[in-house]
Amino acid sequence: MGIDIHNLNLLAHAQDLGVSFEQTLAIGRQALFIEPFELEAHRRLRGLPPLNEPTVTLGQPRYFEPLMQQWLQAGAAESVDASAYENATHIHDMNLPWPAGAPQLGRYDAVLDFGCLEHVFNFPVAWRNCVDLCRVGGHILHSLPANNLSGHGFYQFSPELFFNLYQAQNGFELRGLWFAMKGDRLHWWQVANPMDVKRRVNLCNSHEVYMLVIARKLREVGPLPAPQQSDYAQAEWVQGPSTAANAPSPGARQALVRRFAQWGWIDALRAGRERLRAVQRSGLDLPAPDYQRVDVHALLQKKS
Repeated sequence: MGIDIHNLNLLAHAQDLGVSFEQTLAIGRQALFIEPFELEAHRRLRGLPPLNEPTVTLGQPRYFEPLMQQWLQAGAAESVDASAYENATHIHDMNLPWPAGAPQLGRYDAVLDFGCLEHVFNFPVAWRNCVDLCRVGGHILHSLPANNLSGHGFYQFSPELFFNLYQAQNGFELRGLWFAMKGDRLHWWQVANPMDVKRRVNLCNSHEVYMLVIARKLREVGPLPAPQQSDYAQAEWVQGPSTAANAPSPGARQALVRRFAQWGWIDALRAGRERLRAVQRSGLDLPAPDYQRVDVHALLQKKS
C-alpha cells in the first residue's frame, strides 16, 4: 500500500479538478514509493515548495502525511488498517462493516484506496466502507491492479466494475477512469465505458497495468442492487429470446479449423498465433478507440 508516481499524479489531477483533501482517510497507511528524481520532477512541474519530511533511518518507510499536508493542503491525513504494525490512525478489518454510529462515517473529503482493496476478500463490504466514510460531495480515489499482476492480491479489477458502481443512479459521479502502465511514467490511457460503446472493452498486453479512478459521492447511498455487467443488462439479453437459436451454420473458417485439427496441425498453428500476439502486445500502446492516450505532464502542468 503506497503512493508511487502514478498515484501522486492522480492526487495532483484530482486537486486540479477541485477535490478537497482537507480531511483525508487512506485505506492502509500509505508509504511513499517514489524515487527522489521523480519527486523533484513532480515538484518542479507543479511549482511546489520543497517537501519537509521527518528524517528516517535508511530502509525505513517514508509515509504520506507530510506530502498530503504540504502539497495537497490536507488538514488531517488519517489511515485505517486491520493491524497496528504501521501505526495506522484507526484499526479496523475492512472485511467487516464500519461500526454504525462511529464518528468517522461521512466525515472525510477524500478516501484513498491505493493498493488496498485487492487484498481484502470481502470486496463489496470494503468498498461500501469507503463510500460510507466519504462525506456527500467528497471523493473516492482508487489505484488498483488491472492486468498482469496475478498473485499480487486476491483480485485484479476490470474497469467495468467501477463504471457500473459509480453511476448517477447509485448516487455518484465518475470523474475519470484511466489505465496506467508501470513501465510508462509519462502517460495514462483513458478507458472507454462499455455501456457507451455497447460492447466489452478488453485488454490483453504484456505490462503491469494499474487502474486509476476518481469518483464523487453525490448523496447518501442506500442499499444498492448487485451490479450486472453491462452487456447482460442490454434489452436483448434481459427480454430475450436468445439469438443463439438463429445462429448461422458453420462457415468456411470453422470448416478449415476442423480440417487442420484432423491433420494434427491445430496445436502448432495456435501456438504460432499466440507467439505472434505476444509480440504485438509487448508495446506500450493500448488500442484505440477503446483507449485514448493522455500526456500526464501536459495534464498536470501548472499554467502561468
